[in-house]
Amino acid sequence: MTRYLCWPADPARLQAGLAGWLHPATRADLPVMMVVGGRDCWLRELAGSDPALLEAAYAAQSEQSLYLRFMRPKQPPSAEQLAFFIDYPRDPQIALLLTDAEGLPLAMAQSIRRRLHPDRAEFSCIVADHFQHKGAGRRILLALALLAYGEGIREWTAEVLGQNRPMLALLKGLGLPLTLVTGREMVFVRLDLSVLGTLALSHT
Repeated sequence: MTRYLCWPADPARLQAGLAGWLHPATRADLPVMMVVGGRDCWLRELAGSDPALLEAAYAAQSEQSLYLRFMRPKQPPSAEQLAFFIDYPRDPQIALLLTDAEGLPLAMAQSIRRRLHPDRAEFSCIVADHFQHKGAGRRILLALALLAYGEGIREWTAEVLGQNRPMLALLKGLGLPLTLVTGREMVFVRLDLSVLGTLALSHT
């Protein structure tokens, strides 16, 4: 049975997630150094990254983590698939990479504008298995949301496997207005980014 679940904006939670780090207002502000999980990290645009590093990070992920993100069994990425992530058109797409001080990937997130609805975008996020539960997912998604908002995106959507409880919990914890439409296996996610203009940007 389909269920509709809604959470309103939580300004306190959103502002807590934005506290203590420098927010990139535009892509020109990248890269940005920040502390995540007690480690010095760099947030940068994914475009132009070393494909070998991304391929190694992919190989290090568990079968379960990759299935929850890509909804298919783990298999080596092709050159075309790697190119999709690092050689993308900049107008409709923003992608961010969080790395440690040595440049090793810790988290990645994307926002891809819809062609027929230019104020909407599909988003995704994955965090390295060894860096789970340290705040990296929330940090990279909020940074990406601010950049997407600055480029005219007002709504994020995604399809998430119902069994991907960590991602659903992460989205609930962002503090953005959230709607979930649950089905048998998939959950349709909608995040309202329009509140960033009043709840977040004044605190950057």
